[in-house]
Amino acid sequence: MDKYIFDKRSRAVEHVQGEKGNKDIHFPLCMAVKYKDTIPMECSDFLLNTTKGKLFIPADSPFPVGSKLTLHFYIPPNTKFLAEMTGRVTGEGSLNNVKGNLVKISDFWHTKLTKLENYLEEKQHLVDEKV
Repeated sequence: MDKYIFDKRSRAVEHVQGEKGNKDIHFPLCMAVKYKDTIPMECSDFLLNTTKGKLFIPADSPFPVGSKLTLHFYIPPNTKFLAEMTGRVTGEGSLNNVKGNLVKISDFWHTKLTKLENYLEEKQHLVDEKV
């Protein structure tokens, strides 16, 4: 069963395919997108399939197919860092009549995705990290 994280305006919910209802994420969540040397999207909405490592990012002007993106997931407003991942734009798509980018995350073993999931499901906390 695929697991999804929906984020809109820093309010995230988790949905597991085949299960009824959504589970609220109990803290705000943001994702910044870095493209080349700029950060054209800060705290953008997104839909993340953590099972398959696929991401949809709404955008009026989607990035070119093949573009490499760096994704920073964090808790605002003090930017508590959760995870950094890279991905590649695989195409353009739409969700509920909103166009955007389809991105494949380059996390082959899903270690970063699993770590992000653990934070969001409150199975792991930032204070659990070793310095």
